[in-house]
Amino acid sequence: MNYLAHAFLSPETPLLLMGNLWGDLIKPRDYALIPEMMVEGIQMHKKIDAFTDQHPAVDEMIQLLRPFQGKYTPVVADVLMDFILSKNWERYHVAGIEEFCETTYQVVRTHLSLLPERIHPRIHRMLGDRWLESCKNRNRMERTLRMLSMRASFENQIPEAMIPYDLHEERMDQLFADFFEDLMNHVNLQSAS
Repeated sequence: MNYLAHAFLSPETPLLLMGNLWGDLIKPRDYALIPEMMVEGIQMHKKIDAFTDQHPAVDEMIQLLRPFQGKYTPVVADVLMDFILSKNWERYHVAGIEEFCETTYQVVRTHLSLLPERIHPRIHRMLGDRWLESCKNRNRMERTLRMLSMRASFENQIPEAMIPYDLHEERMDQLFADFFEDLMNHVNLQSAS
């Protein structure tokens, strides 16, 4: 899952949201320096990623993408899932996507000082470029794929990721819907226990 999905799946508790959003950037050595609830958010992030990596619908999506993407298929799948979530946003959330994202950016701005300073530049880029909305429409998605391609270490076909999506759009949208329903239930069950 990518940034938008992690934000969406976070409870309305700001510190849990912060940990869930930045779970890949905060290192275990930082845990003693941040609030305990933020560490819980990081654990939530890891559980979401583990559930995603093991879900059969996500595996099928990856198989549909692999002939076009090779080694970067899992990364492209994460970004495509944010695109599909954005495309179907009204199915999942009562607030519009722009309103949801702005509320999330405000939480990040308010609590940024609690995060390790070494990740502040990346978060400032996220806020400036509005990363949560990086997949909200076709134009933003294609721009995101080009930027991702430039950051990749090896030659890649990342900018062409919409080709397999277009070929399998109906199936991929259905796979995402099946997976995301399971993921939302999983997150809710985990929160209740």
